[in-house]
Amino acid sequence: MTMRQKLLLVSARWDHLGGHSGLAPLGEQLQKHFEVQRVVPSLGDKIRVGAQLIWEVLRERLLGVPKKQGWSPFYNRNGLLLETAALRMLRAQHFDMVFFEALEDHFDAFAHADRRRPGTRIAGVSHQPPAWWRMYGVDGNVLSGVDLVIALSRQAQGFLQERTGHANVHFVPHGVDVDFFSPPEARRSLPVDGPVEVLFCGQWLRDFALLTDTLTQLQRAPVHFEFHLVVPKFARNFEQHYRLAQYGNVHWHAGLSDAELRARYRSAHLMFLPLIDATANNSVLEAMSAGLPLLVSKLGGVVDYVEEGNGTFLTAGGGEHAAERLQWCVEHYTACLEMAQRARDGAVEKLSWEVVAARMATLAQAV
Repeated sequence: MTMRQKLLLVSARWDHLGGHSGLAPLGEQLQKHFEVQRVVPSLGDKIRVGAQLIWEVLRERLLGVPKKQGWSPFYNRNGLLLETAALRMLRAQHFDMVFFEALEDHFDAFAHADRRRPGTRIAGVSHQPPAWWRMYGVDGNVLSGVDLVIALSRQAQGFLQERTGHANVHFVPHGVDVDFFSPPEARRSLPVDGPVEVLFCGQWLRDFALLTDTLTQLQRAPVHFEFHLVVPKFARNFEQHYRLAQYGNVHWHAGLSDAELRARYRSAHLMFLPLIDATANNSVLEAMSAGLPLLVSKLGGVVDYVEEGNGTFLTAGGGEHAAERLQWCVEHYTACLEMAQRARDGAVEKLSWEVVAARMATLAQAV
């Protein structure tokens, strides 16, 4: 009997993501291909990290030695804790691979070759689009210690290959829990006189300025829209979101359970998602999986997930264009429902976590 390779999984749950969103279901699917052990920080790891951070603060204040900065601005105490625990677990037993679910958030100490054990390979998922790498001026060498880099869009794959010179960057799409984010038995029809319910989800790289402009334009529209914004409270910038909160047809949601979030996808008439940039986008994938008609910006990695004819696109800037597209969706709602069904079928066929994890596993095993 062939022994399965052992994989150490470095993952974390974000407070604003539930157990069925993000990469949360990936570990369970990887267990079909590897002997998977998750990184779990011990009390000793927490004490060690706490002491290290206190020492860095004291050294800076007393000796003027600046604190060590990670290569990524997203790398924080949580990333340091996870890597400290992973290094401890690697010293205790052999793993064929260490797999980072989020390189930008949790990969730093492993960039040093002397931290690795012989025979252990490093793989990880890069989530951020090219503009993020340019903005922070990240040196491409930070990924030189990663044997396999998985990019979540073709655009990001090409950029990372060029920027880092890395020979092993592959595009694998983000997955979605198609069994959980399933459509309702019957999608609600558009009301004759009542409001059209529009869903907007998330905060990272969302175009709130365009959303505000769109609401302004819709004040003169013959159709009444009610917008439901699922935005974490910690991400609500006062000035940016206060403008939105001044509209009476905007309703705010946060801290939803998995079931409550799914209910939002099932009860809405449309998903409206203006974006600044994207690789993969959880809200897009979940809307597709739930069979919710989708109006989304056509940029970045969106085109790798939403095929022509499976959704409606924002192709120009400004709230006037977005308002026109929303009203077009209302006028052609039957066609939008048909597109949403095709998007759902495509998600089941190509983007289920079972399919995506198998692709990731094949690449990892080849390394």
